Formats: sequence, structure tokens, C-alpha cells
Amino acid sequence: MKKWAFLLLALSITGNLSAQEIFILLDVQKPHQIAVDGNDLFIFDEADYSLHIYSISPFALKLQIGQKGDGPHDFKYLPFVYVQPEALACTDFTKTVWFSKKGEVLKVKEYAEFSDFDLNSEMLLFPIKEHFLRITADHGLAKRHVYLLDSRFKRIKELYEGPFVWQTGAPIHYRTDAFTYKDLILIADTQKGFHFEVFDVEGNHIRTIDKSQDVEKVPDQPLLHQYCVSEDKIYATTYKRKGSKTEMIILDLKGHILQRLYLPLASIKPKRGVVRYDLFVVDQEKLYELNKNSETGKWELLVTGLEQDDFPVLQGPY
Repeated sequence: MKKWAFLLLALSITGNLSAQEIFILLDVQKPHQIAVDGNDLFIFDEADYSLHIYSISPFALKLQIGQKGDGPHDFKYLPFVYVQPEALACTDFTKTVWFSKKGEVLKVKEYAEFSDFDLNSEMLLFPIKEHFLRITADHGLAKRHVYLLDSRFKRIKELYEGPFVWQTGAPIHYRTDAFTYKDLILIADTQKGFHFEVFDVEGNHIRTIDKSQDVEKVPDQPLLHQYCVSEDKIYATTYKRKGSKTEMIILDLKGHILQRLYLPLASIKPKRGVVRYDLFVVDQEKLYELNKNSETGKWELLVTGLEQDDFPVLQGPY
């Protein structure tokens, strides 16, 4: 395991932010994904495809697992983690590896076992309750498909077909993103606007959330930038800005707008690239983001509380 270190600073921020904690991550070289689950922080490093697992309070590195390679438990392509209650499901477009929270390999599902698997089209596979979501991307047709599978990896139904506009070295503005939360599946389609389709774990369509008319259009940009779900709320960023601050819209799971915030998201990189989403996430009313300090060249974890009296709150629900 690499040697590592961190430094905690407390900053007093004026305006619409609370005091901000900053952790300097000396062991992280090129992060491409951040996830938070309770008191655990997960960072996947593109430099060597390792997953760094930290406790947040007190802040400490707990574990580092995974590596780049061709072994049965290694990652051949860029990996992503999906945090489950009892396991970590890591996918690299060729397989999903389940690790225990202690780093032990539990099982592996090779995508080559699917008769219609095509590496050139990309594929992700991750669990939701006793089922699985299988997501494929067809580069030729610029389409992304989201399928619900049973516990034996047999297809139950196709949930959605949406856009997947690929351009090497450029961000994907119009895309289909799937996210699981508890027993819900949320699918965002940025081509349709600020638009979500919501399904239950059995694949039944529950509702459509479309707030396109409530979001200000920014020229040459979609209405929806990025989103996550925590504490029964959807946290979604748009491309609207006030000075150096980015708009974040908070909705309940029925689509009612609860609040609009304007945050100085240091982690937003307009030209991060095709699969590199911006490195921030919300969990338990706190914003966690990764930012590379331009002066020191070190990666930092910024933690900011969102429960502030001076945040503007809409009278709603809308």
C-alpha cells in the first residue's frame, strides 16, 4: 500500500457557504470518480485504477483495493464503483467485481458470458436489490439502452432507450444517465431537457419528472448538467451561473422543487472529457468535491455544509 498523508484545514467562508473543511490527498494522482456513503468516502484513481476508501470522521485512509491489469480481479478499462449496503460493485466495461467492505473479492461477472456482449459498444452492470441494471452504449446509432435483469442476469425488460452522443475528447452534453437509490431507478435524458423517468425495482414506471420550463436555458448547453440522490432528495446542477457560482436545484423524489442554491463549485471542469463527470457528490446535506489546487498541484477534498439559513429557499413545492 502506498504511503499517504492528509491535512485538514478549517476555512471561514462568507456569503452562502458555511465553514469549509479541506483535506489534502497526497496519495491521489488522477481521480475520476467520487462517492460517499455515510462516513465512507470512495475515490477511484485513473492513474492506476485503484479504489481509495477513507473514513470521513475522523479522516483516515481505511483501505486501497484494485489495480490496472489483466488479472481476473484487475481492471482493464476505466472502473467505476457502485456502493451497496454490504459490498462494492466495481465495473470496468468488461466485468463487474464485487468486493466486501474489507476488500475481499466476493464474486466476478464476466460480460463475455452475455451472448450479445460487444466491447466496442460498452457495457455497465450493477445491482439494485435482487436485480441488476445493464446499460449499453451503441456508438454507431448514438443510443444508450437501460435493461433490467433478474438475479440470474436474464433480461426482464428494457426500461429506456436514450441518446449517447459520443465525441472523443469532448464532454457529452446529450446523454442518458441511470442512477439507483434504495428501490428506485432514475434515468435522466438531457436531450429532453431537465427530464427524469422513475421506475421501481420491478421495472414499473412510477412517474416522469420534467422541470424544463423551470430551468433557465444557457446557450449551447443542455438544461441538466449532473445529479445525485441522497436523503430522499435529488441534487441537480444546471449550467446557469451567477458570477462564479453554479446553480444547484434540490427536488424531492416526486419532482417538487424544494430549493435553489448557487455554489462556487471548484470541481466543475467544462472540458473534463467524455466519461469524466465532474467530481462532486452530495450526501447527508453536505457537498463533497475534489479539486486540484493550482498552486500546490495536490488534489483536495472540499466538504461544505448545505444547510444554511442564508440560502435562498423557494416557496413550494413546484
